[in-house]
Amino acid sequence: MDEITAPSALSDADGTALALMHAVEPAWRGVALARDAMDFPERTILHAGPPVDLARIARPILNSAVMAVLLEAWAADATEAEAMILSGAIRLAPAQDHGVMVPLAAVFSPNMAAQIVVDLADPRRRVLAPINGGMAKAQRLGLAGPDILAHLKWINGNLAATLSIVADRDIPLLPIADAALAAGDDCHGRTVAGTRLVIEAIAPRLGSDTLERHFLDGAPGFFLNLWMAAAKLIASAAEIPGSSLITAMGANGVDAGVQLGGRPGQWFTAPAAPPEGTLVEGVTPDDRLGAIGDSALVDALGFGAMLTEQAGLPRARLFPREHPAFALSRARIGLPAAALVAAGAAPRIALGILDRAGWRGRIGGGIHTPPPALFAEAFNAIA
Repeated sequence: MDEITAPSALSDADGTALALMHAVEPAWRGVALARDAMDFPERTILHAGPPVDLARIARPILNSAVMAVLLEAWAADATEAEAMILSGAIRLAPAQDHGVMVPLAAVFSPNMAAQIVVDLADPRRRVLAPINGGMAKAQRLGLAGPDILAHLKWINGNLAATLSIVADRDIPLLPIADAALAAGDDCHGRTVAGTRLVIEAIAPRLGSDTLERHFLDGAPGFFLNLWMAAAKLIASAAEIPGSSLITAMGANGVDAGVQLGGRPGQWFTAPAAPPEGTLVEGVTPDDRLGAIGDSALVDALGFGAMLTEQAGLPRARLFPREHPAFALSRARIGLPAAALVAAGAAPRIALGILDRAGWRGRIGGGIHTPPPALFAEAFNAIA
């Protein structure tokens, strides 16, 4: 790979791309079936990160895909579902390539409920995300079994039906994110304040003593999926010629990938190393799955682990401009790969750590740092 030294000053293309990103006004516009909210490819399941190689598919993603196949009634049982996936009879595709964001090992299929996040500045633009599955039995954990399927059906049935009624007006997400940051959230690993503010917005129509309300009160990560969709909506506005802004980022447990604004739809990939962090008692580092999830884009946008400065590298050097809508937190949003290459750096991503065998779910939490060469390769492609 040829070495290219990125300019220290913001390029014209990156300056324009940042302005476009900062003009986006994401808002939650209710819930609908995925197949009604988007042009869903036939017999397809969407997953996190870059394309999956079926010969190397991570077990947690395969588990979640099997549960989705059963939800869709495309197979009679888990054995048939897995065989259909591995044979290619049911296609797997990157969610971000279809305007969808999924956390960790979660997947998205046509009859799942879609949370719709639109750009109030340009309502033709939208990104979808599944409903957060709560703290236990959530599909993002990459588990399989009758109880997981039952919970998946409840999330996409009873809860989705309730949310489709109570989320009956646009809820702007930038003010919520700004207030949440000011209250101590990072909009990725910690979304307690953001979730509380969203629930307050729908509370008058939600009721105080329903199963759905009790579930949401016990799901501090509910805001995350909405914010992931908002992050993608913001980032994708930077898809213009010459832009080095990161517009897609994620991992599938085997490969990590990134896209830049100047090359929309083109994944640059590297092996997805497991996050480094704290594990629950009884597991070993060898039990860790490689980095996984589309939430990496949240950090690459400037949140999560990237809210703190890296040693000797001021945030202003990586994130050139404060976002005007974040008056309370003064958040800096938008990461040019040019800045990473100039600094020889890579964004740090805060992630849950999943069991690679697919039967223990979340086994810890930590930080994943992709190789700087990944961003150099992507930048060289547009330089």
